[in-house]
Amino acid sequence: MKKIMLAGALSIVCFTGGLGGQAYAQEAVGVANSIHQKQAVAATDQLQAMSYQDIYKILLLSKVGFENNEVTIVTTKTNITVKISLDAILQSYKDGTNLYPEGEKEFKENFEEIKKAFGNAIQIKITQTGNGFKSEIYTANKWEVISAADLNEMLLVFARADVELKPGGYFKDAIGHWAESYIQLLYQADIINGSSATTFNPNGQVTRGELAAIIFRASGLNVNEDYEGPATYTDLNGFWGAKEVAILEEYGLIDIYDGSQFEPKKPVTREEMAYVTARYLQAMEVDLSQVSSNNTFTDKNQMRKETVEAIGLLQQLGILNGTNGKFNPKGNLTRAEVSKILTLTLMKLSDEE
Repeated sequence: MKKIMLAGALSIVCFTGGLGGQAYAQEAVGVANSIHQKQAVAATDQLQAMSYQDIYKILLLSKVGFENNEVTIVTTKTNITVKISLDAILQSYKDGTNLYPEGEKEFKENFEEIKKAFGNAIQIKITQTGNGFKSEIYTANKWEVISAADLNEMLLVFARADVELKPGGYFKDAIGHWAESYIQLLYQADIINGSSATTFNPNGQVTRGELAAIIFRASGLNVNEDYEGPATYTDLNGFWGAKEVAILEEYGLIDIYDGSQFEPKKPVTREEMAYVTARYLQAMEVDLSQVSSNNTFTDKNQMRKETVEAIGLLQQLGILNGTNGKFNPKGNLTRAEVSKILTLTLMKLSDEE
């Protein structure tokens, strides 16, 4: 398969480490003094024009790639609270993932003073107020209002990541959901859509046809360029994704569906998703030679034999897990679960770039 990744997906994955360095910048060094003046002005103008919803989306995207103990984001219907570990910021400079290298020297030199001011983590809260929002930072055991300019400096690093947010994506039924960052990444990368302009239906099931469309978009394939003829399945007449299914079949990504019918409206099972995802990684030429396919789930005897190693591979990669030692291969997947699995898969791809 052509190794084509959506530029949006890759740029979003590169957020890792960014928020930490920038959050410190407003307190001690001032971003505008450390980068080119025109760049600072352009980014500040962009951020000043942002709505609460856009800031919400950017912060969600920043969460992808962090461990929960490094950055936490709590969202409600009216506010966003971000907590950034100072140790995580320090580590991001050590491992080269921080998007604000200009702040490294000042951060390290003033680490103890920063810790006295903020504790072990910097906390920022943004609250909707009518058509606008209020920004606060937690210091000296209380919330202090910060100016729009200070907030701009704290968020400037995301503008530097050169992400152009799509309209929409503020899904009210996903606010506070454990998968909202994964959902937002795939939405911004044009891989998955909402069930409406304002809803995502995170707990809804995913059909075979929907999975085919999602994998097709993630692969960077093009219907007009890659379609060479209809699939062998006999039940795709009138199905909106018939060409996508045909192309994926040609590449061998969906050969787990080896009968005469594809049944595009049938819900996807957990083992089917695992198999297709593993085939996708292989087709994208990810080096899996050093990854074990040891499957430790206790219900292996309930899996189709061709899915056992695929499930083991994704288990060892940390892309999927089970409950109480079981995988439940015949169970169905929610839209939220598929969003997490595919996001982690894209991150594995980005590691190969």
